[in-house]
Amino acid sequence: MQVRTARTALKVLDIDVAALAEDTLRVQAQALGMPPRALDHRIPERRARGACELTALGAFEGGRLVGFAYGIAAREPYGWRGPVTATLQAAGRHAWAEDAFYLCEMHVLPAFQRRGLGTLLLTSLCERATERRVILTTPHRPTPARRLYHRHGYRDLASTGSAGSDAEPYAIMGAELPLRPAAVPATFSAFSTFAA
Repeated sequence: MQVRTARTALKVLDIDVAALAEDTLRVQAQALGMPPRALDHRIPERRARGACELTALGAFEGGRLVGFAYGIAAREPYGWRGPVTATLQAAGRHAWAEDAFYLCEMHVLPAFQRRGLGTLLLTSLCERATERRVILTTPHRPTPARRLYHRHGYRDLASTGSAGSDAEPYAIMGAELPLRPAAVPATFSAFSTFAA
């Protein structure tokens, strides 16, 4: 998919998360307000995820990755699936973990945020899911990401003390698929098909 912004054209393509481990972690670090190499210690873990059946998209400006999103079907083994499922079960919402697509990561470089790229990645990734629902974890505090998810019909399902190795409290959110449409900012004016 090619998207033209006020500044430049972005391409949204299928990506191999393992092959782009360093790039995805640098985008993630910067999106979270950290130095670009702050998450380099996670490169081996990110490369190992290539063995999973991930659905992954990357947004590129020229040859540079500026945003990405990936997820996995609930039936596939994945690190935080167990704790998320247990938390949903304890909250009486175990059905949300059945026939679900897990949105594992979605990050956009700060210079590309609030221009609709997160919406584009989120909706494009979820359009590829064959499951009935999508679930994710995100920091429990108010963030632009949580507002984005709420605009697309996500609701809070449960809270957990942490997700994975992070110590911050997380919210587990879920939405029925297909997602509820939300307005895409006018900065994105042209869409085309995905390129392989």
